[in-house]
This record gives sequence, structure tokens and C-alpha cells, in this order.
Amino acid sequence: MSNGESVQEAAAGIPVKAAYMTLFLIVAAHAVNHAYVALMPILYPVIMSNLNFNYTQLGLLLGITRVFGQGLQWLAGYMGRFFKRKTLVGFGAIFQGVFLGLSGTSANFFQLTSWQSLNSLSGSPQHPNGNSLILESVGKQARGRALAINYAGGNVGTVLVPLVGAGLLGYLGWRSTIAAFGLLGIVVGLMILFLVREERPSADAGAGKKERPHFGKETLEVLKKRNMVLILLAQASAAGGRGLGILITFVPLYISQQLKMSVMSTGMLYTIMMIGSVVGPMLAGVVSDKVSQRKLVLVTTYLFSTITTVFMVHLGHYTWLLPIVLFLMGCFVYSESPLLQSLTADSTEGMSKDMVFGVYFTIGFGSGALWAAAIGYLVHRFGFVTAFYVMAASYLVGAFWVALLKLKKRSPILQAAR
Repeated sequence: MSNGESVQEAAAGIPVKAAYMTLFLIVAAHAVNHAYVALMPILYPVIMSNLNFNYTQLGLLLGITRVFGQGLQWLAGYMGRFFKRKTLVGFGAIFQGVFLGLSGTSANFFQLTSWQSLNSLSGSPQHPNGNSLILESVGKQARGRALAINYAGGNVGTVLVPLVGAGLLGYLGWRSTIAAFGLLGIVVGLMILFLVREERPSADAGAGKKERPHFGKETLEVLKKRNMVLILLAQASAAGGRGLGILITFVPLYISQQLKMSVMSTGMLYTIMMIGSVVGPMLAGVVSDKVSQRKLVLVTTYLFSTITTVFMVHLGHYTWLLPIVLFLMGCFVYSESPLLQSLTADSTEGMSKDMVFGVYFTIGFGSGALWAAAIGYLVHRFGFVTAFYVMAASYLVGAFWVALLKLKKRSPILQAAR
């Protein structure tokens, strides 16, 4: 954010420094969350060989972990109505680190899936409760940038992990590498518990006694909004190629298994894509705050996501272009999520953001679980090229639903500041 005024404006009594501390630590927890997701694709080739399972089973592992973990984010959103959000996010980060470390003790596919599911479940408060905390700390005019900072900051974890993970894998092996990364979540979780300031004792302390939150009623209120339904349809459709669900897993596998590149080369190219995942969302967030229609930015993002995905699998002998294409792919594909989250906030003014984002992320990760299993099967049965074509098509379907949104023109931030 350009200055502290918008933060101070909406911090509901929280000092500006405390508001920035909240943003910083939620972003740090998000970075660790993403780091865990980014680490596994580097390790999967070795783990798959060591524990003896195939791409179809890998797709099932990804799907199962999202169903039992990230697919239950509605529960985290609902719990945010009764408990401090910092408590949910802090303890979630701690248990993520613990269960990731225990993943390194796995002796078979079932044990790995179980520990990874618990790891994913522990991280479920990060998105609905973390986003809700951030939205309480910034002004409406800066929410696009704040959510972009959170998302891009989370992707910083994915930028740092590939080369570090590949290096540690060579020296420590996959089990010790996982254990080492598990410590990050524990440290960040403790920092959130002790350093984040949250004014309210619970999500709705003032009204809790008069009218208790009603999960079913509030969920239906979210789903009754036409724009919200279209946003959820776009999210579920584009989940077929979502950065943190699908792309982050299958691009490194494509590079190492299809293109036959070394672990370090794969890590370097993967890192380049992840650098794009930080740059793209930051730029998209700023642009979306400066225009009257965020949806135009998102539709453009979807279209270029399709183009770069198709380019990637048709480079032929021009593999020297691969770093450029992967960087651009990272910029566009990873810009989708914060833009869609900003549209979600714009479309649900006056509603509990814990519940809104609980529903939002449940649909997103739930559909992502089904897509993960499907893409894993497509790779196993038909190969990587077919699977990436399906991913590219999913972006176009997402663009179609977003184009149908009917939104009031917002006052761009430059006009609002006058």
C-alpha cells in the first residue's frame, strides 16, 4: 500500500503499526503455507519411486488432501465467528509444520496421504480467516492491493522453495528435507499467536448474545447473490489449471519427466515461474484498484493464461524460450486468485467475510480436488500435452462466467483520492 492512511481508516481502532504487523505475519504464514505446497512437487519423483505409486495415485493424493483439508474451509470460516482469527491461523500454522514433519515418516502411499491430509486441514484457516483479518486492517479502496500483497507474499514461499528444496534433497534426502521445512510453520504460528493484535474477543462479540451466527442461513445468503454464483462457477471451472492446485504440481513433473531435465534445472525453471507468480499478482492488484471494472483485468488474465499454457507445450526445439514462457505463465495464471477474491469482496459488502471466504475457498479447493484427480488420470492415460490443453480450456470457461458479472462501476483509487 502506498501509505498508511487507508490502513488507519479501516483498522477499527487498531494502530497503523499493529495493522501492518497483522498484514506482515498473515503474509508470512501464507508464504509458509505455499512453501509446503511448492516443496512437494520437487520431492514427488523421488517419493513416487521410493513408495512405489503412479500419476493416477498422485492425482488421488492431491484430490484427497484437498477434500479433507482445503475443501473444509467453510468450517474454518464458521469457526471465525466464535474464535479469534489469529488463534485459528496461528495454531493452524503450528500443526501444519508438525504434520508435514510427520509426512517424512511415511512408509507407504496411505500413510503419506493421511499425513498430507492433516497438514492441509491444519492450514484451512489461512485463507478465510487470514483474508478476513487483512480486510479489517485496510480501506475498501486498497483491498485489491492488500489481497494481492497477501497472495503474492504467499508466493514468495514458492519462489524460495524449489532451489532450496532441490539442494536439500540432494544432501539430506526427502524425509529429512520435509522435517526441516516443518519447523517454519511452528515458528511463524507462534509469532502470530503472540504478536498479532485483534481487537474483538471473537468474530462477532458485540452481537453474539443477541443473535447467534447461523451457518445454514448465512451460507444461503451468500449463495443467493447472482454475482457470487458466477464467481464460484468461474472459480470451479478455472480450478482445472489453478496455480497452487494443479500447475504447481504438474509443470515441474512435465519439465523433469517429459523434457528429461535434471533436478536442479527443473528447480531453476520452476523458480522462474514462481517469480512470475509474485510479480503478476502485485501488478494485477494495483491495476485492478485503478480501473472501474476489475472483471476486465481478470478476463484478460484468463485469456493470456490460456495462450501461455498452449505455448509451453508447443515450443519444440525452441526450449530456450521456456524460461520466458514460464515466467509469463506464472504472472497470468497466479493473478487469477487475488483478482477473483477482490471481486468476491466487492460483491458481498455488509456480509461476514469469514463466511463469504469460507464458502469461496471451499468451492474452490473442493472443485480443485476433483480436477487434481482428473488431471492426474489424463497425464497417466493420455500424457502431459492433453492434460495441459484441458487446463488451458478451463481458463476460457472461467473467463466466460466472469464476463457475465454485473457490477457497479467503482470509483478508481486515483479518483477517490482527490
